[in-house]
Amino acid sequence: EELSRVERRYRIVALHEEVQRRSARAAQSRRGGLLEFVKYFWDVLEPETEFVPGWPLEAVCQHLEAVSYGEIKRLLINVPPGFAKSLIVDVFWPAWEWGALNQPHLRFVSFSYAAALTIRDNGKFRDLIVSRKYKELYGRNFGIRKWGEIKITNDKTGSKLATSVGGVGTGERGDRVILDDPHNVKDGESEVIRTETVRWFREALTNRLNSISESAIVIIMQRVHEDDVSGAVLSTPGYEDYVHLMIPMEYDPDRHCSTKIGWEDPRTIEGDMAWEERFSAADVANLSSQLGPYAYAGQYQQSPTPRGGGIFKRDWWQLWESPDDSFPPMEYVLVS
Repeated sequence: EELSRVERRYRIVALHEEVQRRSARAAQSRRGGLLEFVKYFWDVLEPETEFVPGWPLEAVCQHLEAVSYGEIKRLLINVPPGFAKSLIVDVFWPAWEWGALNQPHLRFVSFSYAAALTIRDNGKFRDLIVSRKYKELYGRNFGIRKWGEIKITNDKTGSKLATSVGGVGTGERGDRVILDDPHNVKDGESEVIRTETVRWFREALTNRLNSISESAIVIIMQRVHEDDVSGAVLSTPGYEDYVHLMIPMEYDPDRHCSTKIGWEDPRTIEGDMAWEERFSAADVANLSSQLGPYAYAGQYQQSPTPRGGGIFKRDWWQLWESPDDSFPPMEYVLVS
């Protein structure tokens, strides 16, 4: 009987310590924010791939946190391929809001140029929130009602729908509308497809918000053309409320980025790499050579027109100077 009492006491103490450990981990996740959440749960989704830290990830997470806390309602992010953009925006961020922020009532609608991409990310989101590691911290926040990859729902009225640009989703609204790569790179030069995507963005996306004033739109993409969705946001009157986070692979001082939440590109030297731990200067030079100036400028530099011009270089154009202001001899005159 004495042994039994000791054993019970031991189990109570062990249980209390375990509760404290879980509480401490949850508190650390909240204190550290989205980036610490990504680090902690990275191995759930990428067990064979080491997490590589970098300030671009911090920048994306910082701006998504600003959306979560109501500081940003419209966010446009332009980053190069390979920057874990879909994982962070369409998988970790919704799981962080449902769990660490204890807001499982939030509804997400995710769009991409192909439904297969958002369905893929919904599957990863599902794998994360049903994992033992996640449930240890946030299992009491909500329960899963529907497990499908197209739509996941919980018992707190929250949901996450995966669809495509112009695809299913009529009548489906969200507190967070995510547009992840609205353009297929290979269709970027197709004026018909590109124009239709931009038209859909302008005319239909806002209709997917639960509340026009309170719900948020997050666009994350690489540039594919001057007239892509990012171009529409940056050049069309009426979109001035968008916060633009732009990270080129190589630093361009003429396009230094800073945002209203106090963030700015930490680089100061032209040509510095954005994430050298993952993309070395040699690797980037090889990529640039393989892709060519147009594709590299858009996808990696977030500038659809190569710096200095594409076919006609900017520094080729010079002012003609003569003492008597006369023109030089000409054989052919082109008037445009």
